[in-house]
Amino acid sequence: MSDAARPRTPYFVISHEGTLHGEDTPENREIVRRIHACVDACEGISTAELEEGVVADMRRVLAQVVPVLQQRTRVA
Repeated sequence: MSDAARPRTPYFVISHEGTLHGEDTPENREIVRRIHACVDACEGISTAELEEGVVADMRRVLAQVVPVLQQRTRVA
């Protein structure tokens, strides 16, 4: 793949305060926004648990349980 055809990798650094240092583009801002959302959503989950796939496990369980709960709510 030529350099022109290769997707450009974003280059930036996020400080602990959430400040974006580097190229300020809409794409980089969206990546920063996503990182913040992920960090907030994973509060209280250890790095080891994340590496072991706990989020994927939770999503799988919720996908199975939510429809059952929704059905019970409709019937009640």
